[in-house]
Amino acid sequence: MTEPNQAAVEEAVREGESMGGRDLVELIERHHDGAGVERGTIEAYAEELAARDDYAFDRQAFLADVDEHTTDADRWEGGGYYEIGDAVDDHRISLFPELWHEELGGSTDAAEYVRFIQDEEPEYLADLELGGPGEGVPKPALLQALELVGRVDRPTAREALAAAGDRGDIVQDADQNPDADIYLADRVSEDTA
Repeated sequence: MTEPNQAAVEEAVREGESMGGRDLVELIERHHDGAGVERGTIEAYAEELAARDDYAFDRQAFLADVDEHTTDADRWEGGGYYEIGDAVDDHRISLFPELWHEELGGSTDAAEYVRFIQDEEPEYLADLELGGPGEGVPKPALLQALELVGRVDRPTAREALAAAGDRGDIVQDADQNPDADIYLADRVSEDTA
């Protein structure tokens, strides 16, 4: 079990009650190395947050939510948590399924993520409440996947996105929306982007 990262704890406290269970697991996952996080690490955060005088946190409800919504599915099944890892003692929890970590783990090639989502996991796009119509991947969702599956920080994820755009591998919606959909350049017509 890993000790809670104090910067992550303080960020959770600052966010307050607006931070849901998935948001908290994402925060924990972003602040720890490797694919996903150990269940014990999630429990350590829950204990630390529950012990704070300046933060109202229901440890039992949070851990029950994680338990209830964790699946061992290898592919995207909706907005839950995914058990990843090969051995019984190696099980970790992630916001993304095992297949994502196997296929993309450690990669920061934004075009590879867009292609994977469109070709292998289109159900992911159907579950998102971001972006517009079509098969583009909303920028916030792509950045989140780059961070958690690619195991990089937000600035590095943004740089990877910009680099793919500079190479001409991806394009964004033309409407200047900061949360624009991202498309593979070789699959988009001129009137789409």
